[in-house]
Amino acid sequence: MRAIVPVIALALAGCASEPSPLALDGDAFERELSQRFHYGPPQPTPAEIEDQRAGQIADAAYFAQFPEFDRAYSPAARAEAQRLAAALQAQAGDLSHEQFVLRVAEIAALADNGHTAIGENAFRKNTPRIPVRTYQFADGLHILWADPVHADLLGARIDTIEGRSVADIQRAIRRYAGGTDAHRQRSLVAMLESPALLQAAGLSDSRAELTLTGVLEDGRPFERTIAAEERDRSAWVSSSARLLFPARPNFRMRSFLADGEELPVYLRRRSELFTLDDLPQRGVYIGLSHNADTDESPIAQFLDSALARVRGARPAYVVLDMRLNGGGDYTTTYAFARALPQAAAGAPIYVLTSSWTFSAAITTVAALKDEGGRQVIIVGEPVGDRLDFWAEGGAFELPNTFLEAYYASGRHVYDGPCRDLDQCFWLNYRYPVRVRSLAPDIAAPLTFDAYRQRRDPAMEAVLERESTRGSNARTR
Repeated sequence: MRAIVPVIALALAGCASEPSPLALDGDAFERELSQRFHYGPPQPTPAEIEDQRAGQIADAAYFAQFPEFDRAYSPAARAEAQRLAAALQAQAGDLSHEQFVLRVAEIAALADNGHTAIGENAFRKNTPRIPVRTYQFADGLHILWADPVHADLLGARIDTIEGRSVADIQRAIRRYAGGTDAHRQRSLVAMLESPALLQAAGLSDSRAELTLTGVLEDGRPFERTIAAEERDRSAWVSSSARLLFPARPNFRMRSFLADGEELPVYLRRRSELFTLDDLPQRGVYIGLSHNADTDESPIAQFLDSALARVRGARPAYVVLDMRLNGGGDYTTTYAFARALPQAAAGAPIYVLTSSWTFSAAITTVAALKDEGGRQVIIVGEPVGDRLDFWAEGGAFELPNTFLEAYYASGRHVYDGPCRDLDQCFWLNYRYPVRVRSLAPDIAAPLTFDAYRQRRDPAMEAVLERESTRGSNARTR
């Protein structure tokens, strides 16, 4: 019965009795919100089956319902997703694990929506992976972590994998993720470290090793064939964004940056998602890498302390660093975003963004820009999604193939009105946001050249602007 919930919601939109979100009381609002946007996946979910072939068949049969649950698909894309899901069901049991993973990923990606996707662990676990970890900088793909055997590759730029340029491979695999090109690229970076996944995509001859070529940090060319490690469901993983930090002491992998080095402010506290620091020229730094409570602190407590710090210090400028924030719950930061411009008493607020700035983090940046207008200056790289996207929803659990497939149910539009009460996420009527753009006012991409010098181009751009602004104020 759950499969018809989206259809019911669509039918309601045409009813004369369609309720206005703002007219509903608390209980009615929560009930309608849940029915329309938080509907669960079909039940029952597949049971775990010991036989791999039978398990793959069971997962494929369950997943065939997925295109009916995700509302981000265009009509044409939904029809194609249904066709591919039926083909997957017909061929299940005869596919390798990696072929199955990529088929599911491709079906989800047809929605061209960053939130409609398979869980990233499908690219990181339960499949062979070479023991190096890579990061895509503005000037190339570089190795930031490696096992001791390959530690000489730390900092190396990878130019080709299995004889193909990195750019060619990224173009070939973009069909396995939706959203902006930058979001697709960062979502799929772990795939570049998996010979079995690249083999399933027709980009490698071996599932056991990869041959890389490129340039070492010291400028010498290299070619290296690296054997992959077998990785089960319990394998250790790390978010690619966290690879920018030094590895902790005595960790199984070594990192390009060493623990204890003098580092830019955003890399000084590896284990903290919320940070407050003083900056040169009477600035205050607020690092916000998650939009929800953490083990270290309730987010409300941190945000209250950040506002108190800004009000008390009366800084010349404020930096809000959202570059490593992948989202969470935007209701936890909305009031903070609305309050910060007044707390700063007119001082410039620089918001640092990147392609990792995603979901609720985008909402937070948009709310701040909406409230602060020209007082808010965006610095860095474009955020990781469009200003019209689908989110909310739930996930299909495929236990036999160790996959989660996330479907989206509510539309967020931040650059214009969203009037379709069936599509538009109702909570946004209580937390309104409207901006023309979140494109950087000051472009400052993170390059490996800057990273290796322990520099932060975005902060440098902020300090340069503040120096110029201060000089102009003194000469008036």
